[in-house]
Amino acid sequence: MEDKITLDRETFKTLASDTRVGILKSLARRRKMLTELSKEFGMSPSTIKEHLDNLSRADLVVQKDDGHKWKYYELTRKGKDVLNPGETKIWVVLVLSAFAILLTSYDFIQTTVYKSSPLMTRAGDMMGEVAGTLPPEVGAQTAYLPYWHVIGLVIFSIILGLSLGYILAKKRFYAFQGE
Repeated sequence: MEDKITLDRETFKTLASDTRVGILKSLARRRKMLTELSKEFGMSPSTIKEHLDNLSRADLVVQKDDGHKWKYYELTRKGKDVLNPGETKIWVVLVLSAFAILLTSYDFIQTTVYKSSPLMTRAGDMMGEVAGTLPPEVGAQTAYLPYWHVIGLVIFSIILGLSLGYILAKKRFYAFQGE
């Protein structure tokens, strides 16, 4: 399923301003107050407020009132998707890889330490049936193939490492660009 971002006319007009795009990028690093954005961009608070109102109308930014004196602005889900359209996919791959590593590790431990594998038990039974001439314990041992566990762990670890590396590199890039 492909995630698509639908941008209406209002959003396009809002993103036509370099200042508003800069505000979005600034808020991608962390939520900020109006005065912080005013100092960062060297503009009056009323000008920044006007830009923030445009971003709010386009549903890219929301003002958060925690009941304190200060009011913070932060990106909405739509605002985050406009800046980082593929990031959700990276997180899905990251979580699935971590789950696969845990499952493969669990099965590997069951296979090597306890000599029974919840995932491979039926495969061992079938191997013994197909082999016919081999004793069932030989067929079951052949079916465990711990090499597949090691290969699976290596593949999922590489995917996990690449996903984490992408996320960390992106965070460092934004930190280097901004503050």
